[in-house]
Amino acid sequence: MLENIVQGASYTFQLHNIFFCWLGSTAGVILGATPGISATMSIALLVPMTFALAPDSGLIMLGGIYCGAIYGGSISSILLRTPGTPASAATVYDGYTMTQKGEAGKALGLTIFASVVGGALSAVVCLLAAPQVAKVALKFRSPEMFWLVVFGLTIVASVTGKSISKGLISALLGLLFASIGMHPLTGFMRFTFGLPALYDGIPFIVALIGLFSFSQAMVLVERGGEEKQITIPKIGRVFPGWKLLNKLKWTAVRSALIGIGIGAVPGPGATISAFVAYDQAKKLSKTPEKFGTGIPEGVVAPEAANNGVTGGSLIPMLTLGIPGNECTAALLGGIMIHGLIPGPRLFTEHAAITYAFMLSMILNELFYSTFGFAFVRYLAKIALIPRGILAPVIVVLSVIGSYAIRNSLTDVCFMLGMGLLGYAFRKLKFPLVPIILGMILGPLAEENLARCLTIAHARGFNVWYFFFTSPIALAFMIITALSLGWAIYKRVTAKMISEEGL
Repeated sequence: MLENIVQGASYTFQLHNIFFCWLGSTAGVILGATPGISATMSIALLVPMTFALAPDSGLIMLGGIYCGAIYGGSISSILLRTPGTPASAATVYDGYTMTQKGEAGKALGLTIFASVVGGALSAVVCLLAAPQVAKVALKFRSPEMFWLVVFGLTIVASVTGKSISKGLISALLGLLFASIGMHPLTGFMRFTFGLPALYDGIPFIVALIGLFSFSQAMVLVERGGEEKQITIPKIGRVFPGWKLLNKLKWTAVRSALIGIGIGAVPGPGATISAFVAYDQAKKLSKTPEKFGTGIPEGVVAPEAANNGVTGGSLIPMLTLGIPGNECTAALLGGIMIHGLIPGPRLFTEHAAITYAFMLSMILNELFYSTFGFAFVRYLAKIALIPRGILAPVIVVLSVIGSYAIRNSLTDVCFMLGMGLLGYAFRKLKFPLVPIILGMILGPLAEENLARCLTIAHARGFNVWYFFFTSPIALAFMIITALSLGWAIYKRVTAKMISEEGL
């Protein structure tokens, strides 16, 4: 492992990779600070910029975008009461209140401190824990991989919002899109309608850009008439002081660990971890009644947690190919476009690139913290960009990005179609993440199930016997059932509580 870390460091600290790390981190902060552009959308927009790069440079830049966007969302949350990303929603409570009290600079400085603690700690945990998980994953064969992917699909229950049925419809639609093209084992063409452009299916990066970026541009255009005059409050001194940072260090570490733990579990994501950490900080505080009135703990806790998710969510994504949240689902697509298949082989066949990527996550903290302290006064003005300017820029980037994948106008048409679908689903309040999960995980499930059926038939026994004789597959079957059962239980109890409240 030490040898791989050293080899990875030799990639990370090459001058051009340091530049791409800085570029990704800076772009992520800028996009994250822009209301209406989430971290997922930031990755979707900028993935095409990495196509021409070497895999190590491309991954390092994507990691910078991910970390930078999560931090950047706190800027508009604090100054304008408008979260730049959903992950910063909990920061509004005390961050914006501090701004109203004339402490905007202190609040912004605290977010940088909390983000660095959460991000750096999660990157170290990922660096140490991911290889150990990968060693276990090396024992996985087709039965184990099939049930692992099925378990990954149960993430749908966590990202469906209020309606499970709408989430299932989105996931099934994603699985349908994934089945377009050539069967992975037989080569049989499905749903191509004789069109050569569909022989290889719909590229999931094209779908990602259309669903998240182009549809968001349409939403921004629709809301163009709702813009109000916004003024940036006076920021003042940004550095909060060593005494205050020392007082808040354990709050930051505890919240970061909460974020890492929640991030390592597929499904919940940075938004939930931020609210959980905020609630825990409030419960453990000697003055819980002050939360919401503009106290430093109310800013540090959610920001350390949502940045802690960045490294935690990479553990299942890198080792098992299961995205921990919607951001890593987008990141997974970016990794696969460079010809790297997440799983245990990343740590054997592409160890240097993988370790370089994880080490760059630590380097990101240095870049965006320095960038934040130096330019936070100017970053605040990004939130003033009119939607009439922002929407066309997103459209242009979406078209260029989708065309650049295969230099095909057909892909642009696919992107536009997915964008229209994404816009319609947003209006009907259907979740978009399950579509991407279905498109990414569907082919993996199909390929491994086909192998299981082939092997079972060759050996002359039922495929279920094949599953039940594998302890790991059996364990994942039980975990999948428990995951679904828990999701249903939460929905039923929430509905009962809601009805009792009425």
